[in-house]
Amino acid sequence: MAKISIEIDTTNNYGKKNTTNVSYVNPQATNDKLRQFAQMLVALTNDTYERVTKITKESVI
Repeated sequence: MAKISIEIDTTNNYGKKNTTNVSYVNPQATNDKLRQFAQMLVALTNDTYERVTKITKESVI
């Protein structure tokens, strides 16, 4: 079974870029819902939302 996570890229007020990883994301979540979640999470901070990347890891045997 694939493991889904997201990587949220932000920029702070001083121009420094940050990345936050969220693991164990529901594999049935749509890309729109993941983007909305990331934007809402960043809204709790002083950072500026840049992008979110969905990462799928799956073993190939």
